[in-house]
Parts: sequence; C-alpha cells; structure tokens
Amino acid sequence: MEANRRDDEDMEGQELHHQQQSKKVDLTIMKVGEIFSLELSQLKYLTFMIMGVALLWPWNCFLSASAFYGTRFSNTLSLVKIYSSTMMSVSTITSTAYNFYLSQKQTGVNYRKRVHIGLNMTIFIFVFMAITCVVQLLIDMDDTAFFIILMFMVFLSAAATCLAQNGVMAMVNVMGSRYANAVMVGQAIAGVLPSCALIVSVLLVGEKGSEEKHKIEKDFGVFMYYITASLICIVGLSLLYLVTQYESGLEYHKLDQITQDDNVFPEEEGQEEEEREEQEEQELVDSIPTQKQFVPFFQLWSKLKLIVMTIFFTFSITLAFPVFASVVESNHTESKFKLFNKQIFVPFIYLIWNLGDLLGRVSCGFPRLNMVVTSPRILITYSLARLVFIPLFLTCNVHPGVSEPLIKSDIWYILLQLLFGISNGQLCTSSFMIVGKHCDTDDEKEAAGGFTSVFLSVGLAVGSIFSYLLVLVVNQ
Repeated sequence: MEANRRDDEDMEGQELHHQQQSKKVDLTIMKVGEIFSLELSQLKYLTFMIMGVALLWPWNCFLSASAFYGTRFSNTLSLVKIYSSTMMSVSTITSTAYNFYLSQKQTGVNYRKRVHIGLNMTIFIFVFMAITCVVQLLIDMDDTAFFIILMFMVFLSAAATCLAQNGVMAMVNVMGSRYANAVMVGQAIAGVLPSCALIVSVLLVGEKGSEEKHKIEKDFGVFMYYITASLICIVGLSLLYLVTQYESGLEYHKLDQITQDDNVFPEEEGQEEEEREEQEEQELVDSIPTQKQFVPFFQLWSKLKLIVMTIFFTFSITLAFPVFASVVESNHTESKFKLFNKQIFVPFIYLIWNLGDLLGRVSCGFPRLNMVVTSPRILITYSLARLVFIPLFLTCNVHPGVSEPLIKSDIWYILLQLLFGISNGQLCTSSFMIVGKHCDTDDEKEAAGGFTSVFLSVGLAVGSIFSYLLVLVVNQ
C-alpha cells in the first residue's frame, strides 16, 4: 500500500516536472494588446483537439449517411438492410487487424509521418465520397457494384484512421496527459456535431415535402458532411505543420540564448560554432517522435493491463447505448411539442449522450475538479459497474405502444443517457491520460499508443457483437 502511494507520488512529481519544463520554454505566438495571447502550448492543445475530431469524423460520416444510402439502394432492399451492420463489421475488423499490425511495427517508426499519411488518405477518400453524392454517373451505377466500392472506401478509411490514431496517441503519450485530454475532447466534439446537424435538418426539412426535393437536400447534406471531413483533416495537418515550425524555431532560440549567456573567448568561437551546429541538428532530430527500440506486448501488458482492459470494457459496454437510443420513444408521443416526436426525440437522445460524453472528457482537463481516475484498479471496477445501466434502460419505454414501461418518465430516461455518456467520457479520458505515467521510457510511451488502440478496436468489435445480442433481448 505504501509502495503504491510512493509510486503515485513519483508519477505526479514527474508530471509536474514536465509541466514546469513546458512552461519555461513556452513561446508566445500571437498577442493582441492585453486582450488576447496565444501560447505554443495552447496551439498544441488546439492541434490535438482538431486531430481528435478528425479521428472520429470518418466513422460518423458513414454512420450518419445511413438514411442517404437507404434511398440510394432503394431498388435493392437487401443492401439497405445490411448497410449499417456491414459497414461496422468492415470498419471494426479492419481497425482491429491493422492496429495490431501497427503496434508490432515500432522500431525506427516516425509517428508524425503516420499521422500525415493517415490524414492525407482520409482527405482523398472523403473528397471521392463527396463526389459520389452529386455525380449522376455514380448515382446511377449498379447498386451491387456501388456497394462494393462503398465498403472498399470504408476499409480504406478505417486503415487511414488507424495510421493517424497510432501516430497521434504515440505523440501525446510522450508530450503529456494534457494533450491526451485534447484528443479525447476532440473526439467528443465529433460526436456532438452530427446529432446537432441531424436535429436541425429534421426541423428545417420536416417530415413532409416531395420525395425528389427531400432526396436532393439529403444528397447535398451528405456531400457537405464528407467535404467537412476532408477540411477538418486539412486544418489538422496545417496546425501540426505550424506547431512543428514553431518548435523548430524554439529549439534554435534556446540554443542561441545559451550561447549568449556563456562567456565565449574569440579564439574559441569557431569550435563553439561547430558544437552549436551539431547540437542544433541533434535537438531537431530528437524533436521528431521516432521510436528507437522495440517494446514487446508482454512488457506493456505488465504495466498497462488494468488500463487497457478498462478501455476494452468501457467501449464494449458503451455500444449498448445506440440500441436503446434507437428504440426507446417518449412517453408523450401525443403531445404537440416537437421534442416528443420520434423524428426529433431519437437524435435528441443521441445529443444528450454525446453532451454527457463531452462533459466527462472536458472535466478531466481541469485538475481542480479531480475527475481523472488515476488508480487502474478503480478504473476497471468503475468500467464493469456500468453494466448496471442495461437493466436500468430496460425500465424505460423500450416497447412503445406494446407494453407500459416500469418507470414512465422521459426525465428518468434522459438522465440515464446523460450519466451513461459522462461515465464513458470520464473513463476513456482518464485511461488515456494516465497511460504515459505508467511507462518508464519514451519508447514505451510511443509503443503504448498502438497497444491501447488495439484494445480500443477489440472493445468496439466485441461491443458491436454484444449490441446485436442486446437487440434480440430488447425485441422479445
């Protein structure tokens, strides 16, 4: 017990030391009088937050386009029925397999390069997907042929996301928990925006109107959604480039400052200049996140097993939420208030869950709130305790029009979804934020990026299977 306490204190001391060092070398990038100033650390946080959005947006794109493809494959109803399940299966299987492969390819890897390749692939994939929504030749293509192309693009998108995620998590594990929090917050934002967009579109378009008009508007909406995915990746890459340039300039600035502070005699200037140039080159090489030594799985498992199992259980259990969100209806469907209409109530519940998820993740970024769970044992216990939400959801209106719910209250159901979202955000953010603290070297921290991604992917895969079984239970 005493040893665990000392280990926690040592890790907290290391984190505090890292933060103090970061503050010493922080650079003011922009300043507008006394009103606004932008520090390098703030730009880094913004960069990785955008990266977090870019990592989850592709998945949301394909998921949110389900209605559009329901119309697109209207002549082949069998494809309409299998689109969502096939998309999730292709995505999760690809992510699991490729994340495992990437986790084994460690030595000499430039993780920043992986981020660039992954995001550039995503840009081209979603520009192509946007074109398929508006080019008549592709719209009129045979349904089966287009479905095969679509699933191939899902496959490529999953692989691209794996590359970017592997690189991003390796970088933030080394840089510190603050930037891991930025990635988690970005992913939560990517979850909130589609729900908002869906509610707005239903309110604006409504349930009536000509089929042709409705189809055109949905085509344009999906087109813009796909283009947005590419734009987010472009912004993320641009910010990463800026951060890299400022970091390089900061290294030169630090070395110049050291030279100015030292008393250098004229006859030693030539030698000092050579040493300074060599040091500059070494500093710039060291600033690139390149792993030098292979770290085996069992070594990472010995240090991170409770944390990665928390990630696995968290995402496995979380995928129960869409099952209930899609079938539970309001207890006041006869009300004239639009919120109680199923077309609004379902996306509203998605919004509530995602807002809870965002709240849980953002709150972990404020040390005074003490929302970060630092004990791995408490984390895994907490993650398993979330199973209690499933029987609680069954007390709600899961069989609308067939049987009365045990608790006839929309407030009860909304509160459950909010708490389920908060717990998800708190658990996954806490887990990713403390990974670096349980690793001893930068090589371990970088390798842990791929290691945690494997368990995340497996958790989603198992969760999708679990959700199918849950659907059978709910529909009985």
